[in-house]
Amino acid sequence: MAIKTIEEKKKQQKLLIIAGIIFLVAFLVLYFSVLKKSGNVVGDIGNMTIPQPGQEIINKNQQTNILLEEKLKKIDLNFDFLNDKILPFLQVHGNLPVKKGETGRANPFIIPQQ
Repeated sequence: MAIKTIEEKKKQQKLLIIAGIIFLVAFLVLYFSVLKKSGNVVGDIGNMTIPQPGQEIINKNQQTNILLEEKLKKIDLNFDFLNDKILPFLQVHGNLPVKKGETGRANPFIIPQQ
């Protein structure tokens, strides 16, 4: 067992204190982030709507998501402007379709046979 000097002991104490502070801060951040997400039961009830007979209980967030999905389904995109304005300016470079040919160069590590 090696003998530790006073400087090494002080250094280890400082590192231990720093590690403890980091662990404590990480624990507090995780604890309060989980607590806020799962413990807000009263706020979740405030977002609920009163269902009519035969209706499901739908959260306000779900209602907004449903409305957004309906709006997105109604959008009709017309891509004719690509054919009319953009595609005529594009140029073809090279021969299409590309045909398979010989690629690369000769292997420089092969010893020539004599």
